[in-house]
Amino acid sequence: VQAVLESEFTVPNEEYLVIVKNIDKKMTEIGSNTPEANEVNGVEESGVSDEWRAYEDLVKKTYGPYFTDNAYDSLISNVIAFKYHYGYLGFDENLRYKMKVRNIQVTKSENINTPKFYDFTAQVEYTNNTGAVSQHEVKGTAILAEPGKIGKFEIRDDGGLGEQVR
Repeated sequence: VQAVLESEFTVPNEEYLVIVKNIDKKMTEIGSNTPEANEVNGVEESGVSDEWRAYEDLVKKTYGPYFTDNAYDSLISNVIAFKYHYGYLGFDENLRYKMKVRNIQVTKSENINTPKFYDFTAQVEYTNNTGAVSQHEVKGTAILAEPGKIGKFEIRDDGGLGEQVR
């Protein structure tokens, strides 16, 4: 849980930025309303585009070790990994922000009916492009479906961080 939170709330991630810019560039080159654009976003007849494969490889490297196969597949199919990085990819190169996780607390459920449930709280420091800093408390739940593997990961309250990112 800690590794996933650290990855999701540490921005910028240079490798992610390069990959997403390459996907965007490819879509611009071929036109996002053409059938060829689908090869960037998913499966084409001959397989998966190199740009999309790079994204999948990054998600696998970053999140794969921590999720069950089903939960990992959901990260890919719903494109939800790196959710808090999306705002960094705006069109204005001068609008950049940084995020750092300052404190993570993970607590195992004391309820005997939910022994695999864990609540987490993370303090995330958000710095906008002008240097203004704000603190956000992120709360959520993780279910460890098997030892060391997350079957469900949910952020219930991001303390307004999503609004800052957008």
